[in-house]
Amino acid sequence: MTKKEMFKMLHDEEPVLRAEITALYSVLDHKLGLHGAEVPITFGMDEKALGSYLPPSYDDEEQFQFSLFFIGFCLNEQLSKSDRINLYKHEYAHYMTRHISIPSEYTWQPGVHGSAWKYCCSLIGAIPADYYVEGQSLKKVDYDSVLKRPTVDHKQVQMLDTYRTQRAYKNMENSKIRYEVGDVVSHPKFGEGTVKEIEKQPSSVRLHIAFGDEVKIIDQKWLVKTGYKKVSET
Repeated sequence: MTKKEMFKMLHDEEPVLRAEITALYSVLDHKLGLHGAEVPITFGMDEKALGSYLPPSYDDEEQFQFSLFFIGFCLNEQLSKSDRINLYKHEYAHYMTRHISIPSEYTWQPGVHGSAWKYCCSLIGAIPADYYVEGQSLKKVDYDSVLKRPTVDHKQVQMLDTYRTQRAYKNMENSKIRYEVGDVVSHPKFGEGTVKEIEKQPSSVRLHIAFGDEVKIIDQKWLVKTGYKKVSET
């Protein structure tokens, strides 16, 4: 089969697929008092995205889009019916977030696939997953767990803030330059070396030290800890 022939076969499936989607959306509309079945449905040949819901904008009208590459009946690797239905519900849940009032307890997580969208999924039995996984539509979902706001452990948050403060102070101390180009330092193994270059990093300082003909790049904090001394200090 040529690519042109395949495209024609896929496009021939559009009326059947549109009828399948519209029938499902009509049932959901009746349940929720919405009008999703009246939103235009378009089909494309996207090879990466299964579907999408596009809210109305200045340039475009509200619409649902689906990829014939994934849902076309004439392909051997098309989605199973249960996965197709879940895909349709996935996009309908996006439509719902624009047309129903979301209770405040389900607005704690931002994002396109945040808690508001997951709440809509729970109302229509859609899998609250960001991406398609084959066969996931057959899995049972614990919506109570998915929609529950994570418990905040204030003691743990306080400890984390303390750690961050200590870390920031330590980084600040490590980034202070304690040597100058030309300083001579002594090392028990390499002998005396001369600081040739200083690299200041966000949380550290790297010194290029020449020990004879060999230059070694050493983190300043290790110099301080391991006994590198300026010759003038010895």
